[in-house]
Amino acid sequence: MTTRFVSSIAITDKKITMTADLFSLTKPRLSSLVIFTSALGMFLAPGEIGFWKALISVVATSGLVGGACVINCWMERDIDGLMERTKNRPLPSGRLNPAIALALGLTLIIVCLFTILFVSNPLTATLGLIATVTYVFLYTPMKKKTSWALFAGAIPGAIPPLMGWTSVTNSIGDLGIVLFAILFVWQLPHFLSISMYHARDYNKADFKIFPTQIGFRKTIHKITIYTFILFFTSLIPFYMGAANSNYRNLIILLGGAFFVFSLFGYQKKEDSQGSLQWARRYFYASLIYLPCVFIGLIVFK
Repeated sequence: MTTRFVSSIAITDKKITMTADLFSLTKPRLSSLVIFTSALGMFLAPGEIGFWKALISVVATSGLVGGACVINCWMERDIDGLMERTKNRPLPSGRLNPAIALALGLTLIIVCLFTILFVSNPLTATLGLIATVTYVFLYTPMKKKTSWALFAGAIPGAIPPLMGWTSVTNSIGDLGIVLFAILFVWQLPHFLSISMYHARDYNKADFKIFPTQIGFRKTIHKITIYTFILFFTSLIPFYMGAANSNYRNLIILLGGAFFVFSLFGYQKKEDSQGSLQWARRYFYASLIYLPCVFIGLIVFK
């Protein structure tokens, strides 16, 4: 009885661990951003969409991104084993069979694409397909070849709010494009700051990133430029009449403060502990900035 009971617990724990590992491959933190931004696109779009259609569309969009992330983890399983922050992931650590991960990723992509096609519309499904192909077949292999992969990766990352918009309107409107632009530009300094404080790890995997290709000082310069561009991109909804003056005032205060903070990077020495700390703080500041902008669009619509 005791042996059987212990064996049952061991099997249950193994199943729980495997389920958690499979879920982690979908990069749930990224999925939460997808849920938020695609729902935003739906909310701001002119027209109506039923609750269940909206819910299914958002979940399918998140699942599609999750499937692409799983394929990304499958493709980079050997590379992940070289980096400290990723070596304990399910695939490089050997806890999970790569074939299972591949099957999960492909299943999520296929099921979610067809769900979006039939529940939303062909345009939204096409955007989802573009995002998936760009992420898996362009961005993933580019990371080993050029630091300009940053821009390729920002394309699929910026498509979810546009998918939310088209799921309601079945067309690509001006504000839908602006939502794409805001998220696209935001990702550039956001990921540059990540690449700064993970530079050594990325170097081990031979990823081509700007901090190791052009140095920290020039990377900080790029972050400052993109933060400045983000400030003006975030103001576009006001000038096109999609948000009121309260939104403009919010962006002036928030975006201005964010830009000033980006200038603090110039005070740090090249490749120093201070520059790494600044990069980490900038990263967290960017995580505050984006939701505030999108919430501002909703409140001050």
